[in-house]
Amino acid sequence: MDGGRFFGAFRAFSGITDAVVLSHAPVGCNWGTGIFNNFSNQPDIRHACTVVHEREIVFGGEEALKKALALADEIYDRSLLVVISGDVPSIIGDDVQAVIDSVSSDEDVLWLEAAGYSGSMRDGYEDALLKLGSLMKERGVVERSVNLIGFCPDDFKVHADIKEITRIMEDLGVKLNCTLSICSFEELRAAPAAELNVVLGQGTKLAQYMKKEFGVPYIEADYPYGLEGSIKFVDALCEKLDIKHDAENSLDLEPFKRAFLHLHEIYGTTVSIIGDFHCTPMANFLEGELGFEIEVQSYFDRDYHSFEEDVRKSCTMMLFGSSFERGLAKELGIPIMRFVYPIFDQICICDYAPYAGFRGAAFLTESIINAVMGFDHKLKNIV
Repeated sequence: MDGGRFFGAFRAFSGITDAVVLSHAPVGCNWGTGIFNNFSNQPDIRHACTVVHEREIVFGGEEALKKALALADEIYDRSLLVVISGDVPSIIGDDVQAVIDSVSSDEDVLWLEAAGYSGSMRDGYEDALLKLGSLMKERGVVERSVNLIGFCPDDFKVHADIKEITRIMEDLGVKLNCTLSICSFEELRAAPAAELNVVLGQGTKLAQYMKKEFGVPYIEADYPYGLEGSIKFVDALCEKLDIKHDAENSLDLEPFKRAFLHLHEIYGTTVSIIGDFHCTPMANFLEGELGFEIEVQSYFDRDYHSFEEDVRKSCTMMLFGSSFERGLAKELGIPIMRFVYPIFDQICICDYAPYAGFRGAAFLTESIINAVMGFDHKLKNIV
């Protein structure tokens, strides 16, 4: 179920809001990455493709890439052009760098070899961020400013989550310097001005590079799901920046009191969960704060068939994952709660209902309860 290195690279590069991503690959690769990326932001189409066909496979795709680069210069008003080389060009040995060097361009052009078979989606994301790091420039340090590293533009609830995490940091007197990789080209270049990098699940390679090149320290933190997860996030930030703050003062238990009976009824429910790096912090929230019992927990880069079989053999009464788990939930006649990429049968267009942070804990709990209450086991086709 892992999208492979190509998908990871695309997700990282497409987050630069004034960049254009050129996929040097067959059209299907470009369609697959783009369709997931644009579900909740349909006007934001900044990707193109060289459309590798049989001719290019036989005679090479360098000429097609050269034409595409020229067209990109002519058509797009952008600050950065990124070329992602997919499976076919990697197999036939296209010299992508030589083609880029042969095309005069006043703008920055990056490229990354990202054949899907050459690594995981996380590998592609990590290496793409590292490539973007080469564009950063030394800046004076802005005190109590932070870069958040690990986000993708097509993560579910991503904009709402960033807004809530930013609000939490502002309450501490901490300024958001840059969110990687959901930022402009100029914000990317100015990222070394931050006093601290906070890695949320992925992006450690970039954080290590920035520490070596610019002296920016970093911490790694779990994605802040739930009240306990948010407290741990705040405590880690305060400890590193030497801020005195009692995170428990930020707790608002009133929403949970309103749903006391509902929470009581779902306590002890057996659930299974799958995902990427969001999976463990979500499982901690479900088990530690809502009282669910985790039957099966797995990750997209592991054996998906084994996950399905383990769930079928378990007493799972609810699934947590992506849109890909919809079929399994339908088969078992149980509700599903989508929380992790890719989600293509729901949209998220509002930025005031996060799943992360203190406020997100209430919205997340509300969504879970509604998924249970709205499910009719007699209507197995509706999940």
